[in-house]
Amino acid sequence: MLTRLWNVFRQSRLDGELRDELESHMAMLEESERATGATPEEAKAAARVRFGSTLAHRERSLDALIATWLDTVFRDVKYAVRQMKNAPLLTAVLVLTLGLGIGGTVAVFSVVDSVLLRPLPFSGGERIVLVWETLRELNRGSAAAGVYADWTERNRVFETTAAASGAVFTLADAGDPERLTGTRVTPGYFELLATPPALGRYFSQEDIATDQRLVVLSYGLWQRRFAGDPAIVGRSIRLGGESYRVVAVAPGGFTLGDGRRPVVGGLSSQLWTPLTVTAEDRANYGSHGWRVLGKLKPGVTPAAAQADLERVMREIVQEHPVPMTGRGVAVTLLRDSLVDNFRTQTWLLLAAVGTVLLIGCVNVSSILLARATTRSREMAIRAAVGGGRGRLIRQLLTESIVMVAAGGLAALIVAYVGIEFLVRMGPDVPRLQDAALDLRVLAFASLLTIVAGLLAGTGPAIRAARVDPQHALRDRTGSNGRAHDITRSALVVVEFALAVVLTISAGLFVRSLVRVQQIPLGFDVERTLMARTSLPAATYATDDGVARAYGSVIERLRAMPGVVDVGASTDVPMQGSGIDVAATIEGPEVAVNALPIVQFHLATDRYIETMRIPLVRGRTFEANDMRAGAPRIAVVNQRLAERLWPGQDAVGKRIRMWTNDPTGWREVVGVVGDTRSSGQAVPIAMEAFIPYAQAPERAWAAYQRSMALVVRTSDAPDAATSAVRSALS
Repeated sequence: MLTRLWNVFRQSRLDGELRDELESHMAMLEESERATGATPEEAKAAARVRFGSTLAHRERSLDALIATWLDTVFRDVKYAVRQMKNAPLLTAVLVLTLGLGIGGTVAVFSVVDSVLLRPLPFSGGERIVLVWETLRELNRGSAAAGVYADWTERNRVFETTAAASGAVFTLADAGDPERLTGTRVTPGYFELLATPPALGRYFSQEDIATDQRLVVLSYGLWQRRFAGDPAIVGRSIRLGGESYRVVAVAPGGFTLGDGRRPVVGGLSSQLWTPLTVTAEDRANYGSHGWRVLGKLKPGVTPAAAQADLERVMREIVQEHPVPMTGRGVAVTLLRDSLVDNFRTQTWLLLAAVGTVLLIGCVNVSSILLARATTRSREMAIRAAVGGGRGRLIRQLLTESIVMVAAGGLAALIVAYVGIEFLVRMGPDVPRLQDAALDLRVLAFASLLTIVAGLLAGTGPAIRAARVDPQHALRDRTGSNGRAHDITRSALVVVEFALAVVLTISAGLFVRSLVRVQQIPLGFDVERTLMARTSLPAATYATDDGVARAYGSVIERLRAMPGVVDVGASTDVPMQGSGIDVAATIEGPEVAVNALPIVQFHLATDRYIETMRIPLVRGRTFEANDMRAGAPRIAVVNQRLAERLWPGQDAVGKRIRMWTNDPTGWREVVGVVGDTRSSGQAVPIAMEAFIPYAQAPERAWAAYQRSMALVVRTSDAPDAATSAVRSALS
């Protein structure tokens, strides 16, 4: 079988050689027959009878040649292994060098493959787009419910659309209470992604018309919390104090994240619940909190969809000028949106490890070239006894490939460890958790090993095979002349140049990283515990009820031993950016499209102190600000104060947010320091805080009655975890 396999690759050349040889034998037999007096036709016929079937001769000869060639290769491999055993230290150095270079490259390629190269795990995934609202300096953002409804009704480019809104749930079934990241989605969400469930069936518009307490579990959550129970469909589970009926379990490839890190469009959620477009939502053009997805009709391009939705947006702005002036639309492919922030960095990382591999190949080539110099007498003897240059090159190249193959095996171990490290410690990259040593990555590893073997071994093999037998046998030093020195010097120069480029690049990266890390965040969370909770709408239907519930929780937490301070906010730094709203100030009327966009937060008294956000001017919230009928106030950060009142003291000024009600003014009582709520690399946002007991209409609904509780302790915060859970129960 091996003979036949190699026959496929060598048959063309060998067939030509055998055809010439067989024709020569036939010509000799014909000449012999004509010498006996036979005519040319008789001589040709007699020669064919005497010689037999040329096809049979060709098969036997070809098989014999292939078998001989395979035997030679096998002997070369055995000799290569013997050479490796005779120089164990050298072998270990070369194998380790190649193993690290190839293994690192394979590990990073696995990430590139899973994040950038693989198609989305959805039917028609190349036609799925995200549709964003835009507003002046804010590049892209969520859409208002009314805008989503208009896009759905008026577009000419989508097969179907869906909306998603992030949600936080507390699961109280199957173990200790656990905070889960979920998404509320319209029924079209599952139709758009077109991926069959692992169990049950997704909820439809007809289902949620009669029951909105339905939930679809992610595959990971089903396995982790419910032990993969096949009878989970139809069961009721407790989410946020309410009973939800499980209708389906999504398949394993449905989520593009680990369920704990946000991914656009709710594609990393641990569960999904219904999102309905009520009459109130349909009329809402001022609260922008829905992520919109669409599936393009076949043949429709994103550019065509962009043009069509721009038409729709112009109509919306004309109909609703106050909340919509200055707003636009942006259509991006879902695949591009998922990796926009990571594409360049990922390719650069692959280029960096590829450069390391190239340096390793040059280093190995230099070592092999030096080794070949010491074997010049051996090569000379082989050439003197009849070894052709091609035969010597093949033997030396086989030795290099065997060496690199051993490095490839070591690389698999390095790649496995590297992939595990990148998955566990890597950044929040969608589909990073899918990186693995699968068939695609193994095929790449095999190809890379072959290429590395050729790069590392071809030069030394050719140089060693060009040895002058007479000079090598007379020269007792084993040198092969000045040519070897020039080649080795060239390799050293190449290796040094690559190393310098890589070192400079790494140094610039480290310097940038250090500078970013040195930028102050504007808050301090040492010995601080954060717990997010969400109150069920059925139990806490009114804003006063929500405020009283959180006030009671805060009091219980402050009474706990070892607690230094307690506060709460709808958003905390590094965990959420708040809802974007336009801010208006007293004075000359400002055009709608020139109003600053502010990140709006509801907060308790002592929250700013608990987070150690510095007070610049005025005061922060006090307990009296939380009582019913207290004057409406706000605290702003420095950036917002400088934007709204440049060169003035912001304390005492009045600001209006969230509402267009002429009576909705709030007095600014304090200015606090800026915080980098999304990390050092993200620009500082304009932020405003208002007392949680003074929440504007529909604000608690927009935040899903959820707050993050911040508890600062005198000892290690982990020790207070159980007590905090008890206070929240």
